[in-house]
Amino acid sequence: MKRVYLDNAATSFPKAPGICDAIKDFLEEDCTNLNRTNSAAGFGVFGKIYDLRSRLADLVGLKTPESVILNSGATLSLNMLIKGLFSQKDHVLVSSCEHNSVMRPLVQCGIPFSRIPCDRQGYVRTDTIETLIRPDTRGMVICAAGNVSGAVQDIITIAQIADKYKLLLIIDAAQAIPYVRYNMTDQNIDAIVFSGHKGLLGPEGTGGVMLRKSLALELDPLVSGGTGSQSDTEEVPTTLPDRLEAGTQNIPGLIALERSTSYVLDNIGKLCADERKATELLYEGLRSVNGICIVGAPLDRPRTSVISVVSEKRDIADISALLQERWGIETRVGMHCSPSSHMCLGTFPGGMLRFSPGPFTTADEIDLTIRAIREIMKG
Repeated sequence: MKRVYLDNAATSFPKAPGICDAIKDFLEEDCTNLNRTNSAAGFGVFGKIYDLRSRLADLVGLKTPESVILNSGATLSLNMLIKGLFSQKDHVLVSSCEHNSVMRPLVQCGIPFSRIPCDRQGYVRTDTIETLIRPDTRGMVICAAGNVSGAVQDIITIAQIADKYKLLLIIDAAQAIPYVRYNMTDQNIDAIVFSGHKGLLGPEGTGGVMLRKSLALELDPLVSGGTGSQSDTEEVPTTLPDRLEAGTQNIPGLIALERSTSYVLDNIGKLCADERKATELLYEGLRSVNGICIVGAPLDRPRTSVISVVSEKRDIADISALLQERWGIETRVGMHCSPSSHMCLGTFPGGMLRFSPGPFTTADEIDLTIRAIREIMKG
C-alpha cells in the first residue's frame, strides 16, 4: 500500500532532496565538534552553519546573523524566551489559539497572561488588543499561523500595536516559516521562533529563534555551559550566538537543515504554489463530502495548508483510523497540543481531524483521499 502523507503540520514528508547525503557525509567524512576540535573539516562545517544563519536572517529581514540562535526547535526556543524575559511581575498577552509550547511555560512559571480573543475561524481580533493592555504588560506572544485552524495572523497590525505601547513581540512561526514572509526590522518584531522540520523540510530536532541582537544580549540563557569560547571564565559568554547555544549542538541535523533551507529558499515560488494548489483541491473536495464540516480558516483569507474537520455522522477518530488502515492515508486526530485553539473554535473537548498537505502532495493523492472519505461516510 502506498503511503499518502497528509500530516505536514506535524512534520514534513518527503524531506528536501539531499539531506540524507548531507548527514552521511558529515558523519563519515567531516565529523567534528564546533569550537572544540582543531580540525580542517571544522572550518567547512562552521561555514555551512554560518551560511544557514545568514539565509535565515535574510529571510526575516534581520541584519545580524549571529543573533540567529540554533537549537532543537520551537518548543525550546519559546521556553527560552518566556522564562528568560518574563516573570511573575509581568503581564503577557497571548492569542486565544496558542500552542501548549507557549501556554505551559506561562502556567508553569505563574506568569500572568490575558488571551486576545479570536473569531471562530481562528483569526486574532486585533481591535481588542489595546483594551487588554495593562501598566504591567511587557509583551505579546502570538502564534503566527494556527496549527489547528490554519489561520495566518495579521502580524503587521499586531506589530504596530506592540510598537505603540513599547511591548516585546514574540512570533511563533513554527507553522508559518518560510511561506509567510516577515521583516523584523521594518515590522519591529523582537523574536521569530521557527521549526526546521516543517516548512523548511529539514530533520526533526532542528530549529531555533531569530532575535533582535540587543534582546539576545539581554536574554538570560535557559541553559548555560560549555561553548568552546571564553573558556577562561565561569561567567556566561557575552558573544553571540555562543551566549545562547551552550553544549554540543545537533550538528548533523543542522548540516541537513542548511541543505534543506537552501533548497526551499531557492525553490520557494514553486513549492508555495504547489502546496497552495493541493490545499485548494483538498479543501474543495472535503467541502463537497456530505457529513464533513470544515472548521477554521476559509480559502479566501490568509491561511496555511492546515484543514481541520468535524463530523456529526462518524467519529473522527474512526475516520482517521480507516483512512490509514484501508488506503494508507496519514492524518492527525485529537487536540493537536492546543486545547486553547479548540476552546476558541468550539471543538473542545472532542477535537478535530486535521489534514495538512505539503508541496509534494499530488492531485492523485488528493483525489484518493476524497474518494476514501466519501466511501467512509457512506458506510
